[in-house]
Amino acid sequence: MSASELQSAIERRCDCAARFIQTVPVSAPIGIQETWDVVVYIFELDGCEKTSRAYAWAAEQVYTALDIGPIRSPVTAVHATVADLIRQSRLALWGCGQQAAAA
Repeated sequence: MSASELQSAIERRCDCAARFIQTVPVSAPIGIQETWDVVVYIFELDGCEKTSRAYAWAAEQVYTALDIGPIRSPVTAVHATVADLIRQSRLALWGCGQQAAAA
């Protein structure tokens, strides 16, 4: 995935102009023996009402995060995304178990 493709993803999400600043490598644990090693692209936003910075990276898909609330760096953006993916995975497994129990 190129910087311009990630920039386009940020611009679509924020509906504003984004300017590439730099890249930062980030490693986030996914499980006991697995890590997610990604390169996060940092963008400065022009005209965004919510924030002036955003992050984007590609793994299985394109991920974007705004520099808002607890997300204040590329590291916290990736860690928050990993935590959300794990949570969604657990909810999906829990939902399957509940459907099987109800049947």
